Amino acid sequence: MDTVAESLARSAELIRGLLEDLLLRHSSIYMWNEPGGGFVLISAHGDYGYRELDTAGRQIQSKLLEEYRRFHSLLTVFLAGQPKDSLKALAGADEVLSRTIEQQPTWCKTTQEAYTKAKGALEGQLQLIRRLYDASAGEPTYLPDTNALIYNPSLQDWAFSQEGSFTIALLPPVLAELDVLKTRLRTDDVRDKAESLIRQIKEYRRRGSLTEGVPLRKGVSSILAIATEPKMDASLPWLEPTNADDRFLASAIEVMRTRPRSPVVLVTRDINLQNKAEFARLPYVEPPEPAAA
Repeated sequence: MDTVAESLARSAELIRGLLEDLLLRHSSIYMWNEPGGGFVLISAHGDYGYRELDTAGRQIQSKLLEEYRRFHSLLTVFLAGQPKDSLKALAGADEVLSRTIEQQPTWCKTTQEAYTKAKGALEGQLQLIRRLYDASAGEPTYLPDTNALIYNPSLQDWAFSQEGSFTIALLPPVLAELDVLKTRLRTDDVRDKAESLIRQIKEYRRRGSLTEGVPLRKGVSSILAIATEPKMDASLPWLEPTNADDRFLASAIEVMRTRPRSPVVLVTRDINLQNKAEFARLPYVEPPEPAAA
């Protein structure tokens, strides 16, 4: 199972391949600001320009822009709060990549030179992620939504295909939704399950600090509750603060930010949330099947 950093590296590899295709197979560079011409402009961004792309090149450029913007949005969230030099390096690399993908004026004399420079900027962005601290020692963390908890509330029996131990993390939007379900829902079965889950979670506190993590099944699993709400204005730009799924995704991204060298996986049966997770390039699985009655 990929860690957060490995997942970003796979996204970067896709972007690198698209860059190579765009620049080395569909692009060409010429000197547009030649000395000895009728006039010379003083350009801050370079004396060389890209010739007009053909249709195939435009299609690759469009896909590359979409992939890079999603990738960079995640980087921006994961690196929030890092030292100024890291943020400056991120901004500088973004400028190189954005200008290259959009084929704006450049100092590069050849497309090979432009590709090499853009590839270096992409690697520089990944290097910033590798600097992040991770206290979870590479252990997988699973983030269930409310739907998954209601479907199989026997958390102590949860198991996934990977070997070794794992942590189940309960996010603030999920705990808040359980509270709503136990008091306002008219469906007896779901209301009873929500109330039972809340009692069960409270019981885990007898084992220690739930915000630091307590054992579920010895040597196999532990559980913790995340106390801090997500900062929606500092998350992915398309997430809506009033949407429960989007708040869940923002909380999940916050967990990923603190565990960059560990696998962090959403657990949900909700098809809409799965679609949103896929769009955001976040991994997800379905919850384990409950034991037969």
